[in-house]
Amino acid sequence: MKDTLVNVENLTRIFDVSKPWLNRVIEREEKKLLLAVNGVSLEIRRGETFALVGESGSGKSTIAKMIVGLLSASQGKIDFDGIDLFQPGGAEMRALRQRYQMIFQDPFASLNPRWRVNKIIAEPLRKFDMESSESARHKRVEELLELVGMSAKDGVKFPHEFSGGQRQRIAIARALSSNPEFIVCDEPTSALDVSVQAQILNLMRDLQDELGLTYLFISHDLSVVRHMANRIGVLYLGRLVEVADGKELFRNPRHPYTKMLLNAIPDLDMTGREVARPDGEIPNPINPPSGCTFHPRCPIATEYCKREIPSARNSEAGSVACFEATGD
Repeated sequence: MKDTLVNVENLTRIFDVSKPWLNRVIEREEKKLLLAVNGVSLEIRRGETFALVGESGSGKSTIAKMIVGLLSASQGKIDFDGIDLFQPGGAEMRALRQRYQMIFQDPFASLNPRWRVNKIIAEPLRKFDMESSESARHKRVEELLELVGMSAKDGVKFPHEFSGGQRQRIAIARALSSNPEFIVCDEPTSALDVSVQAQILNLMRDLQDELGLTYLFISHDLSVVRHMANRIGVLYLGRLVEVADGKELFRNPRHPYTKMLLNAIPDLDMTGREVARPDGEIPNPINPPSGCTFHPRCPIATEYCKREIPSARNSEAGSVACFEATGD
């Protein structure tokens, strides 16, 4: 088995969404806390693509931002190659920060519109003191542009001069400039046309094979996940309800929520399979249902499911958090 590069234990994030103190006193309201991520534990093995899927509001992007340090965790632990990300400081943290990067969802919003492309890509090189001279940085930027399928001459242009797919290639080049081992991809193709999505996904797979990268891939598009992921984790209302090998999850889903997501995938092969519309909507995370939070939408829920929270059961096929799960 491949060794673990990223290990997440009991990761939790709570947001205070209360009104200001004086408003609460006047209106006699209690504090309102939003539990965005609830006790998530997972491991990402070196060289693999681990995907997190789920509906909007399930906590995917919050987990991604906590792993790269853009958000602090309310509780839990994140180990990167055996090092606790919440502990190092100073020079040690600076060296560690160089080893992981992030590709954001919107390729236009994530690029500084006032900077030329060569400056955008060279910024990590300057921050981490990776090249000794300006000419060396310039040469490295040209190499990165060509690596992601663009021309070295594109470095003198501004982001608005490119299409969405080209801007995402620039964002990928920037992420690669610090020679990272691990890249968090937060829905990197959702803002792109379908034809361009395939090009970007194929580029990412080629780069993974060539550079030995490890990906955490965030997406709500299961057809994209099927193309990219070695293993898949399914999130519902901040909890990890199922983890399985990519092929196995599509062949034999065990959690009712996973089955619901797979049944909603359009039948593009026209096999005659009936496409089922998902039942209900994801509940309000400020006031979640009791017991198993999926029980109001679950077709096999029992009275016990309404009272108790299921813990993950591990097997050779993966793990599933459901009292009534099938397929073990």
